[in-house]
Amino acid sequence: MKRLLILAFALITLCTACHKEQKVVKLDNPYRFLVNFNGKYGYCDQTGVTVIPPQFDNASMFSEGLAAVRMNGKDGYIDINGKVVIPPGFDRGMIFLNGRAAVKNGDKYAFISQTGTPVTGFDYLATFGFTEGLAMVLVPKNKEFKAGFIDVNGKMVISPEYDDASPFSEGLAAVKIKNQQGYIDKTGKMVINPQYYDAAMFREGLAMVKINGKFGLIGFVDRAGNMVIPAQYSEATNFNDGVAAVKKKDVWQLIDRTGKQIVDKTFASPTLFSEGLAPVRVDKMIGYMDKTGKMVIKPQFESGSIFVDGLAPVMLNGKLGCIDKTGKLVIEARFFWDQRVIDQYTHYNTHFRAIALKK
Repeated sequence: MKRLLILAFALITLCTACHKEQKVVKLDNPYRFLVNFNGKYGYCDQTGVTVIPPQFDNASMFSEGLAAVRMNGKDGYIDINGKVVIPPGFDRGMIFLNGRAAVKNGDKYAFISQTGTPVTGFDYLATFGFTEGLAMVLVPKNKEFKAGFIDVNGKMVISPEYDDASPFSEGLAAVKIKNQQGYIDKTGKMVINPQYYDAAMFREGLAMVKINGKFGLIGFVDRAGNMVIPAQYSEATNFNDGVAAVKKKDVWQLIDRTGKQIVDKTFASPTLFSEGLAPVRVDKMIGYMDKTGKMVIKPQFESGSIFVDGLAPVMLNGKLGCIDKTGKLVIEARFFWDQRVIDQYTHYNTHFRAIALKK
């Protein structure tokens, strides 16, 4: 993905930065839902009970038992009980993945362990986080900036020779050489030659790629580089829950991993399936549809996102609450609808949650 996307991921956060491995925090109760109440951030549980009162100026999702929070202009980390375990001291902090989090001071990034112990120095101009044991880092090289990959101990294991790079997913990472993107494996071997204008992370065995330049078409390739779903779409989403949304002739369709349309319907905007359901707008209201096209939760919400652990955030009367898969409101709609939080929730749960849960 483009460097801008990787940098934007930093906003999933907030929150120094070569020591031996530290003990990893274990997640006792994974459900902590990030909410905005009267301009402050806190967390509730799956019943809507406030378990960490709104008190932070900014906050991230919980990942691997920790969340970045902003207090008095600096970022630190709390555990699931709200205890500060890494004191505020960073200009920005990112989510924990593979037991490491990127933190920023000034214009440089470093990595810390879950105890706050520095793993690297502040050596990197851009990064996101560790996936599958490696992290993309952008460093100065020959009066240019080049992307390479470090391991969890901070060792550069894939030389910085790329103009851009994405996180590893399903054993491969997209890298950019001049104006073309291809994929490398974790040894640095180029396994799919640079040939795409844009290349996304692999999801469910397939990756979304764009050919023929900025105004070209999008298709899907497998890990061998075979174009298994021909490039024919102007826009698309990655696969999630076996389904991708694709745009063709100004309307969106839903396809399976063979490229077959799953329902004989078109949509005005894309959607994502999760846990068998997807939010769909009908006559200006959001309901939830299953993979047969049946609307199982009638359109009644002003907005909505995906289901995670049986709950989905929805907007009702301008406020955020959560419903279960019957459509019952189980977390009262009383929080501010913060689109940044919703985008963070959706992206984290469709791209990185599985990584975090492996810890």
